[in-house]
Amino acid sequence: MFIPENDYKKILSTMPILCVDLIIFFDGKCLLLKRKNEPVKGQYWFPGGRVYKMETIKETALRKAKEEVNLDCQFQEIISIEESMFKQNKNMMTDIHTVNICCKLVADSISEISLEKQHNGNIWVTTDSAKKMELHPCVMGPLEKVFDQDEG
Repeated sequence: MFIPENDYKKILSTMPILCVDLIIFFDGKCLLLKRKNEPVKGQYWFPGGRVYKMETIKETALRKAKEEVNLDCQFQEIISIEESMFKQNKNMMTDIHTVNICCKLVADSISEISLEKQHNGNIWVTTDSAKKMELHPCVMGPLEKVFDQDEG
């Protein structure tokens, strides 16, 4: 679904955007992607994106897993709801405010993983390796919840 840039700028400047963040697990590790675009350019974040009208959270999560990293996954559960706000910088068209529904998924296989154009790297983290990184609170918070849940 494509929204013309001027229309999208109006939406971004006036209201929050509903998104899913995908906490994709495989073999006890979670996938993070290195972002090429603002906000948080150059940082590791979850795959994910906007929820379309008339699309369920589960449908969005499975669609975004396929679109962003070419993974077929099994939807497990919603882990948390986070909120991120980023003030406009010179590389952004407006301030950004998202409401992120963090969903746990399990990848069927990672042999066909491939990144779409908005990312230029990926890592698989454990709870210990994630704690050593300087991750945004909207990433670290849900990671800690899901790792704690799996260990408990």
